[in-house]
Amino acid sequence: MRKIDWIKVILALSLFVNVFLFMNHKHDNRNQELKYEILNASIYRDLAQLEATIQDQKDHNWKNEALVVQKLDDAMESIIMRIGMEREDDKETLLWKLHDYMKKIVVGDGTLSLDISLNDKQRADYIYLGEKLRSSGWSFNRRFDTNWDNFSLKLQELVTES
Repeated sequence: MRKIDWIKVILALSLFVNVFLFMNHKHDNRNQELKYEILNASIYRDLAQLEATIQDQKDHNWKNEALVVQKLDDAMESIIMRIGMEREDDKETLLWKLHDYMKKIVVGDGTLSLDISLNDKQRADYIYLGEKLRSSGWSFNRRFDTNWDNFSLKLQELVTES
């Protein structure tokens, strides 16, 4: 083969390899975005369930207080899982703010117990949290978007004290 033919083969091969690498990178990025959206949906679901559970317990004179504590624990697990998957510092910082905000309300030592009894202040904290969740859009009665931009706006609204 002549030198010019070798150059053409190398250029063609290089083009195919670069296209393959670009498509693979694009596919990997989309898969990562989907993972994040699934984790965002998990946080949304858990926070919406927490809000609904708080409202239900409030409506039924706190008959099953342990359920509220369990729902908060579920939300904390989803938040921690999302933090563990995050690669960007600014997103991780916001998720840690959410974690710290929710951690202030945690009752007990982190072990699940069916015989939890909340005092009046703890009930008031949960009621306030439920109202804050509802007013920030974390309820089943609202449409939600798991895209980070929209999701982060709701997180900001929740963790910002008014």
